[in-house]
Amino acid sequence: MEKIKNMLLSNWLQHLVFWVLSFYAIGSYFSISNELKIIDFIYSAFFHIPLLVLCYINLRYHVPMFLLRERYTLYLLLSFINIGFAYFLHQLVFEILIPVLPTDFYMVSFTDMSVLITIFTIYWVLTTLLKLSKSWYRLQQIEKEKLSLELNSLKMQINPHFLFNSLNSMYSLALKKSDKTPDAILRLSNLMRYMIYEVSEDVPLSKEVESITDYLDLQKLRINEDAIITLETDGDLDSRMIAPLLFFPLIENSFKHGLKGEKDKNFVKINLTNNSTNLSFHIINNKGEVDDSEHGKYGGIGLENVKKRLQLIYGAMGEMEINETVEQFEVKINIDWK
Repeated sequence: MEKIKNMLLSNWLQHLVFWVLSFYAIGSYFSISNELKIIDFIYSAFFHIPLLVLCYINLRYHVPMFLLRERYTLYLLLSFINIGFAYFLHQLVFEILIPVLPTDFYMVSFTDMSVLITIFTIYWVLTTLLKLSKSWYRLQQIEKEKLSLELNSLKMQINPHFLFNSLNSMYSLALKKSDKTPDAILRLSNLMRYMIYEVSEDVPLSKEVESITDYLDLQKLRINEDAIITLETDGDLDSRMIAPLLFFPLIENSFKHGLKGEKDKNFVKINLTNNSTNLSFHIINNKGEVDDSEHGKYGGIGLENVKKRLQLIYGAMGEMEINETVEQFEVKINIDWK
């Protein structure tokens, strides 16, 4: 299937199909009878000499060197000259070249100047539009590849950070010789499997929430029991697909920078609501005094990561709001489905 697609997109095949159709169309248009005869094809072949020159000058030089570089006035001027040259070449072929050829066929250019100019203009417009559409398609492919590479790069920023934090949790439990260590390793294994194998494309919202729950349970194993860690969800979590790992950097930041106040005042609260029109994600945590000295700006790379992915994937449909006070840090994300 891929070979067929590549063949259909190849330049030589596209050009061949175009000129075969053109050859038949010109022969039919100027045919003097209801049936195409040899003389019609010969006439069409000679008629295509100026058409070929006109089209390939436009395709190879004028469009890429002037039109695509937004030099519109010069492009139009050169195009008029190109059409005029095609008309001159047409007259040269039929008035000078053909009469000296040793052939039994007698052919003359019996087409009015206005008709010829119209035909040449049509071919000029066609080749310009085809070139522009191909350039646009190529640009879309490049942008798509660039977007994919950028998104993958942002995901790769998440995985090492997440693994580092989780291994710290494992280390903390191992030092305490906690019976919870096997369960923590199992949860980490499930999360890493999700992050490595299941995030190549959008995932069900329910799957993302399930992974967030595993992550929160994993973090609870190492933090003070007095800390309040909550995840509340509302709405249908199975009906929507979402970009994977979108909220994880925010959650990681909450555990990294928060939970450093008095033991009975530490909290990370998450609320996720989904309905038919939009998705709302809200996370809030208390702050510790050492946060600002750690990263100059609270949140660090995590916030920038989420902002970038939100913009790349959802554009104007995704919004992010940050509210910060001396005591707490809050982030709200809203994604419009319509």
